[in-house]
Amino acid sequence: MSARMRAVRTVAAIVASILATAALAYDRFEDLPGADRVRQLQSDLRGLGQAGRVSDIRWEPDGIVFRRGGAWVKVDRDGANERPAEEPPSREAPLAPVDPPAGRAKQRTRSTSPDGLWRAEHRDGGVRTVEVATGRVTPVIAPNPDEPGIVYGTADWVYGEELDQDDAMWWSPDARWLAFYVFDVSRVPTYELPTGWDRLRTRAAPHRYPKAGDPNPIAGILALDRVSGRIATIDVGEDPEQYVYGVGFAPGDAGLLFHRTNRRQDRLQIVLADPATGRSRVVVEEVQPTFQENRPLMRFLADGDRFFWKSERSGFGNLELRKLSDPSFVVPLTRHAFPVDDVIRVDEDANTLWYTAFSADRPMLAQLHRVGLDGVGEARITPTDRHWSRFDFSPDGTRLIARGESPVDAPRTVLFSLEGAPRPVTTLAESPADEMRSAGVPPSELFTCTAADGTTPLWGILHFPPDFDPSRRYPLVVDVYGGPHSQAVLGRFDPGPAERAFGVIVAKVDNRGTKGRGKAFESATYLTLGGPDADDQAAAVRALSDRPYVDRHRVGIYGHSYGGTMAATCVLRFPELFHVAVAGAPVTDWRNYDTIYTERWMRTPVENPEGYAAADLAARARDLQASLLLLHGMVDDNVHPSNTFQLAKALQDADVPFEMQIFPSADHGIGSPAYRSAKWSFLVQGLGPLEAPAADAEVAPAGTREVAP
Repeated sequence: MSARMRAVRTVAAIVASILATAALAYDRFEDLPGADRVRQLQSDLRGLGQAGRVSDIRWEPDGIVFRRGGAWVKVDRDGANERPAEEPPSREAPLAPVDPPAGRAKQRTRSTSPDGLWRAEHRDGGVRTVEVATGRVTPVIAPNPDEPGIVYGTADWVYGEELDQDDAMWWSPDARWLAFYVFDVSRVPTYELPTGWDRLRTRAAPHRYPKAGDPNPIAGILALDRVSGRIATIDVGEDPEQYVYGVGFAPGDAGLLFHRTNRRQDRLQIVLADPATGRSRVVVEEVQPTFQENRPLMRFLADGDRFFWKSERSGFGNLELRKLSDPSFVVPLTRHAFPVDDVIRVDEDANTLWYTAFSADRPMLAQLHRVGLDGVGEARITPTDRHWSRFDFSPDGTRLIARGESPVDAPRTVLFSLEGAPRPVTTLAESPADEMRSAGVPPSELFTCTAADGTTPLWGILHFPPDFDPSRRYPLVVDVYGGPHSQAVLGRFDPGPAERAFGVIVAKVDNRGTKGRGKAFESATYLTLGGPDADDQAAAVRALSDRPYVDRHRVGIYGHSYGGTMAATCVLRFPELFHVAVAGAPVTDWRNYDTIYTERWMRTPVENPEGYAAADLAARARDLQASLLLLHGMVDDNVHPSNTFQLAKALQDADVPFEMQIFPSADHGIGSPAYRSAKWSFLVQGLGPLEAPAADAEVAPAGTREVAP
């Protein structure tokens, strides 16, 4: 071998060695130390809480029949005299027209009329109708080559992703009218996102994607009279920057309803339009100093005129009774200093509304309430120690079956009497009290701590490893999302992740900016994403680090999407608290993300330059002192991979070590098994040996800590 060849091979070997050292060296998940314990715990946790559930409830004249586990059971109406029951006949629901699903961030391309006789189809940018019985096709409207960028019967990506607009064509109840979108996307910039990274050649895949501050699509609505063939233009308003969504026909022949909100999304109007003339009028208007709920609860009564409406004008979601025919008609039904959640049942004969609200001391636990349709006689029905759901009323309204649970209490199903003062009658199903310990783990703990503002209580949950010993210290891993209007600690029973069997304590905390606590709590991060929300995650870690069994020197954090943003933000801003972070598909600069979501919380970059600058993670690259792993899919059309690349470049330019793994064919939801392996390899390796040293102080066993009100 020549000296030159030996030199070339030597250099190649050195380069390969450097690349191997720099690259993420991860183990397959099943090869990680402790993975066998994780698999066992995953098996043990499966099915926890199922014993407390019932299904297929049938109210019969002489009792109640339901399924518990795999058996059918019958009890008297007072819950007594339990005995086996025969499986009742199946209840066949009437078949309704079923249109194909829209797909994420898209709109359905087909809409069938309520009577099943007609079908509207979006084809080649236009709309046509089809008579189902004969297959006869009638063109309605098609794009004009002289007006590029104008399409009919569809919307754009951002409407589907952020406004849940999965329909773009709507039939009236009598199938005479067909309303449909007309969208002008010509001003919306295109984002080039190549696909085929794992193929011989990539393929261009451009899509319209308005980023914060970019021009938005212009939305309009047209209405076809199927009988005459005439098309009317609906008056949606003059503001080209507004959003028009939540479209659908009101009951009966009242007309076409739609939501419209300005670009800042602090003013919402519900508008009623005449499909024959296109004329419209405002039915409801809501205004907020920060952001307005885009889709407040709206539920019609039997007359098709009166409807329930949830308003946050008081700072908490409260219910009103309103009329389409008379916008001045407003009857306040609730006046709570806590949020109403949902309407459960309306008994118009008894003049009674049943609804849920977060009225318990532990704010994630929804309670059942009732009130008269005149706003009189408000009362809470359920005990506040649990979250109540899965309500099933007897036909005569005198009995109720409901499921009660909490994040740390497995479900139980309870029969209530509603005659006189509401009261629990008996428990129909319940999980064993020691079910968690039988699965090999101590009970999880619902805890409170104080937010970074020094006054606001935060709620979180801790999941402990198997064989937890409070006289030892354990690494703490924070599972985070934390984005606006999200909620990590729900009222439902949460047995926790099996990965805590790696020997870590896993925590989830709802920071300020998340939902369920009222407008002030939700608005705490307005214009400052990555500020108070990350501050609160840090405050929670400080509080938990005071516990003797938490190793304050081994704290990890992981999350995906907004959670990835939070993980990267926390490790950059609080290096003294967070030592290892895994950030999946993070938004690293809010100027990279779409208009509707970003501007709702941050306004535009021109309006809020300080807020955008403070949230720019690439600008903090030099602050990274801990271990950071970035994970991203190369065909992510939601959070574009350029987010991760911008942060990676800034870290490289600053010569700051970090790790990164890219998934060539993955979109925003990375389904590769390597994602889990890389994440937990990085956490396990970064947190060090999981055999914890002894703690210095005696502490109470996990799961028994006093819960603050």
